[in-house]
Formats: sequence, structure tokens, C-alpha cells
Amino acid sequence: MSIFIVLFIALSIAIVFALAKRVNRNEPPPPPPKYSTQDWLKAGGVLGFLVLVSRATRMPLITLISALPFILPEMRAGQAQQQTPKPSAMSREEAALILGVELSANEQQIREAHRRLITKNHPDMGGNAYLAAKINQARDVLLK
Repeated sequence: MSIFIVLFIALSIAIVFALAKRVNRNEPPPPPPKYSTQDWLKAGGVLGFLVLVSRATRMPLITLISALPFILPEMRAGQAQQQTPKPSAMSREEAALILGVELSANEQQIREAHRRLITKNHPDMGGNAYLAAKINQARDVLLK
């Protein structure tokens, strides 16, 4: 019993010194992290899923929560490898706007505009895969 009293007193002293240190430096407490609504929904969804798994497997919830640091990096890696969605049907007017040419542009002008845009937006050059797909689709629509 006495060991618990000693630990309690030591912990209380440590907390008092930590608070006194903050007061002496006149530092405001750090601002709370800003989380978006989507972050909260994801966290709530993961926690709800873990509760269901815990009940179904009769495994303690704390065991599942302690496994999260090992599971989450794998989940994030899977999200990063998602495939680019297929672009939807595109009109000739939209294709001309994307490439920055007129509807009456000839094949050479279309190819030059495509080359100029794709060199800037290609995924291998740090661009976006979705934009590159749209640029390629615009070229295909105008060259038909």
C-alpha cells in the first residue's frame, strides 16, 4: 500500500513542476490540432468497425486499437495506389477548351497543343494522372 502512496506523491510533484515550468515561461498552451470533418468521420468509422470486430471475435477492444499503428500505414498505401478513374464522355467543345485550340484547328495544331500540355502534366514529370488522361482524351476526340 505504501508504494502506491509514494508513486502518487511523486507523480503529483512531477505534475506541479511541469505546470510551474509552463507558467514561468508565460507560454500559452499549444493550439489543438485542426481536424476536418472528414478526418473525424474516418476515425469514427474505424472505431465503429473495431468495436464490431471486437464483439464478433470476443477479442478485447484495446488489443485491436493497439494494432492500429501497424494496420494504418498499409491502409494508406492501398489508398495511394488506387487507379485513376476513367474519364467520362467528352464533347468536341470541351476537348477544344482543354487543349486551348479552336474547333476548326488542324491536326498539327492539335498535336502541338497536346504535346505542350502533356509535357507539363504527365505523371512521370510530377503531374496528375487524371489531368493527363483528360488531355489524352481531348486529343483523341479532336483527332477523330
